Amino acid sequence: MTNGDKPPEPKWLFYVISFIIPLAGIIIGAIYLGKPDPECKKFGKNCIIAAVAMVVCCCLCYVLYFVGVFSLVGLGGGFST
Repeated sequence: MTNGDKPPEPKWLFYVISFIIPLAGIIIGAIYLGKPDPECKKFGKNCIIAAVAMVVCCCLCYVLYFVGVFSLVGLGGGFST
């Protein structure tokens, strides 16, 4: 097995990059999912999961922000008294 067949070290750094820059995480994940080694496939899958988690967190924060702001002026779906 050559060095190109193993996930890069340190793995946590690539997970952080995948979380902060989702497009990079998807690209890294797709590259490593295409390799035959099971360890590489697991690494690629985790990079994609980190990227998707960031997108979901951003969308959730975006929705919560606007629901909260609009509920202050009576336009949102939040609780009003």
